[in-house]
Amino acid sequence: MIAGSVTACQPLGAAVPIGMTVHYRGADSASLDDQFDALAAMKVTWVRVDVDWSVLEPVHNQLNWTSTDQLVDRALAHRMRVLLVLAFSPPWTTGATGSNRARPDDPAAFANFARVAAQRYAARGVHHWEVWNEPNTGKFWPPAPDVAEYGRLFRAAADAVRGVDPKATLLIGGLSPTYGSPTADVDPVTYLGRLYDDGAAQIADGIAVHPYTFPYMPFGRSQRTTGGFRDLPALHDLMVARGDGDKKVWITEYGAPTGTGPYAVSEHDQAVTLLQARQHVDTWDWAGPLIYYELVDGGTDPDEIEDNFGVLRTDGSLKLAAVALIDTAADPLSGG
Repeated sequence: MIAGSVTACQPLGAAVPIGMTVHYRGADSASLDDQFDALAAMKVTWVRVDVDWSVLEPVHNQLNWTSTDQLVDRALAHRMRVLLVLAFSPPWTTGATGSNRARPDDPAAFANFARVAAQRYAARGVHHWEVWNEPNTGKFWPPAPDVAEYGRLFRAAADAVRGVDPKATLLIGGLSPTYGSPTADVDPVTYLGRLYDDGAAQIADGIAVHPYTFPYMPFGRSQRTTGGFRDLPALHDLMVARGDGDKKVWITEYGAPTGTGPYAVSEHDQAVTLLQARQHVDTWDWAGPLIYYELVDGGTDPDEIEDNFGVLRTDGSLKLAAVALIDTAADPLSGG
């Protein structure tokens, strides 16, 4: 074991593959190579990558795939599978300014972008897609979630991708937990039920979720969210009740931020959170991959939650969570 490592409190299984969300953020080639070497050391088998329309086509008909290609090609070179997240809208599609999160005015325009992306990446052997990000929240579906609108977007994108790649797997965009304060956000079980009523959920190949629980452990007695980790069996029960029990629940984001911001955790607790999540998921035969959020910190401000989800710091050094994942990859049955 590596000195200072964190072990799980019971043996880890190997039933469910693990993955990691990876962002480009302008990293140079050497830094990206180091990041993928770290992923390989953790035995990561899935990499989740944004296909951000607002970044790739900020000006109409001027597409630049460099950032996504850099990540996809490295993942495939390391024999990792890739989940691509189709999301976000350039301002020229919406008339909005100052944000890339607004849903597109025309689902057909988004579907056209999805078709072009599928043509590019299916040829490389990438067949897994998550359509949008946290559509059950006002943050990512402003000003408020709208099941009918998202259903139209999902159908259009799914048809476009499947038209190019009949092998494609299409996931409902990762559903966020709700946090208790009065907002327009809709908890995952309620939102998914409405998606079944709409008919969109039935045509998906799986349901993606982001069951964050920080600062608490996955099954801790105290929780501040509805739709967090311990609520996932209820989500699957709904799928069973709707005749979709054979489909997987994909955990496409789960993690905890370090630092000093609100609800941040220690490096030790971040590591334990990730390992405990894996233990629980390994007991669920209905769970798809467990994809942690995220590989590298988004910034360097310790007070900013979004800057501190990484298991690596921005300089590439390993937090205890990365050490623990490497330890368990070397000896997956080790435990505390």
